[in-house]
Amino acid sequence: MAGVPDDQDRQSSVSVTNQIINLVHTHLGISMVPNDIDIGHRLGKFKPNSNRPVIVKFVRRQTKIDILQKAKLFKGLGIYVNEDLTKLNAEVLASVRPETT
Repeated sequence: MAGVPDDQDRQSSVSVTNQIINLVHTHLGISMVPNDIDIGHRLGKFKPNSNRPVIVKFVRRQTKIDILQKAKLFKGLGIYVNEDLTKLNAEVLASVRPETT
């Protein structure tokens, strides 16, 4: 996820998990508990007035699918949801996606 507000240098995985749960519940209407997330953490160094990306690993695949299907509801908030794919897997996925015109 990108665009999730970042307000502190050393944000714990617990606080990232709680932040994701609140965002998903508030904007996507999906109820989650901390046990639905295996781990959540930020990437990179903290920079004031900047939002580091967040990596979230879900316990169940269906949770991830539900969030990806409703991710459009984040539009307008500056929050984006993408799968974390290897370069090869991203290229394979891009090759099978229908072209948009």
